[in-house]
Amino acid sequence: MKKYFLLFLLYACCTRVSGQATDTLKLTLAESETLFQKNNLMILASHYRLSSVQALEIQAKLYDNPVISGELPAYSPGRKWFDVGSSGQKSLGIDQLITLAGKRNKRVLLAKEQTRQEEFSFYELLRTLKYELRQSFYTIAYANELVEKFDTQMNLLQEIIKAYEIQSEKGNVALKDVVRLKTEYIQLSADRNAVIMESIAARQSLQLLINSTDFIVPVKETAEETEMIDLSGLIKTAQTNRSDLRYQESLLREGELNYQYQKALAYPDLTIGAGYNQQGEYIPNLYSLRLGFDLPFFNRNQGNIKAAEWQIKVAETDRQQKLNQISSEVKASFNRLMEAEREYKVSQQSFQKGFPEVNRSVIENFNKGNISLLEFIDFFENYNSAIRQVNQLSKQRRLAWENLEYVVGATLTAH
Repeated sequence: MKKYFLLFLLYACCTRVSGQATDTLKLTLAESETLFQKNNLMILASHYRLSSVQALEIQAKLYDNPVISGELPAYSPGRKWFDVGSSGQKSLGIDQLITLAGKRNKRVLLAKEQTRQEEFSFYELLRTLKYELRQSFYTIAYANELVEKFDTQMNLLQEIIKAYEIQSEKGNVALKDVVRLKTEYIQLSADRNAVIMESIAARQSLQLLINSTDFIVPVKETAEETEMIDLSGLIKTAQTNRSDLRYQESLLREGELNYQYQKALAYPDLTIGAGYNQQGEYIPNLYSLRLGFDLPFFNRNQGNIKAAEWQIKVAETDRQQKLNQISSEVKASFNRLMEAEREYKVSQQSFQKGFPEVNRSVIENFNKGNISLLEFIDFFENYNSAIRQVNQLSKQRRLAWENLEYVVGATLTAH
């Protein structure tokens, strides 16, 4: 009885694991992006970093704490220990640092600019990961379409192989013809396997991005015609929307603010205070006021000021480099999209309208013996190659558009 109980538990566990492993999650692109923004751990960590930097703004606004000091006698010959009575000695003091030359306000502006940088870093991470998500989504979607077409071709070929095997056993066809058909089947199976391997890698990336272990099946929406786009307008849009450019501009602004802050640090701060001394001064029970500040004879923060000047030049150069990079990226992406669009339209006009019907006709005629094995295999190979090419061109067109939106940093017209 115990043995059967253990077998039942083992079966139940295996069934549960198997069920979990085959969970399927069908998602549109919009649904995938919703899960991505909700569940992605890198986005969540970036939110935490942003909150951490925002807290530094609070710190920068705070004033320096006052300093309280005191002095009590521990021991003096001829007197008792800790003599702090009316005839003893004690002194107390309180001091407050007052920053001058607007240092505090400049420090606050620096902290705010650093928060803006973290915000731009967050948007840049979001832009990059969303592009990666879309690449993975469409890689899986187009791979599934291609595998489905390969499966159809392999099923047709499998039926032909079975018929040839029967005829070969009867001596009606040569064994080498069966081997030739099986070789074609193996090649098609290998091509199918390569597509599946690519799909597995993309699915792993997509699962990580949306933080899910389910088997994700993308639901691809029908692509619309791409409208003509103005290249100069795209470059302007990219210069307005790209978060990495905004980040470089923020670095330049931070450099300018830091330069002003370093110049302010050249001015000494003022310390004011008040004190009380019971017996240690020229009169008993002395109440006093104190003022103090550095004399900027030697250190006037010259080195940090000069470093801040050079840092501004570095930031200006980096910003110009980023502008050039963005312009180059948009032009290259635009050209790739135009070429992909041209190739896609050619493939749709030449392949989609007639090739599937021709494929069915060739298979029917081959089954009837109207065409030879060599003619059939030659057409079969060319047709399968065309399937791959059309699928690749469709995928290339879609990914080219996604790349253009990525380098522009904005969602463009419907496609």
